[in-house]
Amino acid sequence: MTTKGPFEMQPLEIFLWGFLGSTAVELVQIAGFYNSQRGRLPARYRKAGFWITRSVLAIVAGAVAVAYEIDQRILALNVGAATPLIISLMAKGLRQISPDLARPDTPTDPAAEEHHPATRQRDTPASR
Repeated sequence: MTTKGPFEMQPLEIFLWGFLGSTAVELVQIAGFYNSQRGRLPARYRKAGFWITRSVLAIVAGAVAVAYEIDQRILALNVGAATPLIISLMAKGLRQISPDLARPDTPTDPAAEEHHPATRQRDTPASR
């Protein structure tokens, strides 16, 4: 069994730094609302569903930092802060998959179409 030095992080500490990074993103947004909109927060901040979702996202951010086995506090904080953006971009990308990408057996490149068995015209007497 290996022992960790005094500056190496345990999984719980990695998780907490990732969690903190994710929550810091929301705190910066809240501070921005206070500074720009005379202290008025958007309605989402008054809904329990938002806070439940945001808390789960922060937990996921902590888990991602642990999964990467990060050994530096600042990196765990950065991964936690980036996780909400990464996940939202992944979700947006999944929603925007085109029908052509959903069916990989159909070529989208015109040059590939002439060589693809499904789209190649057969040499029949009618096509001559």
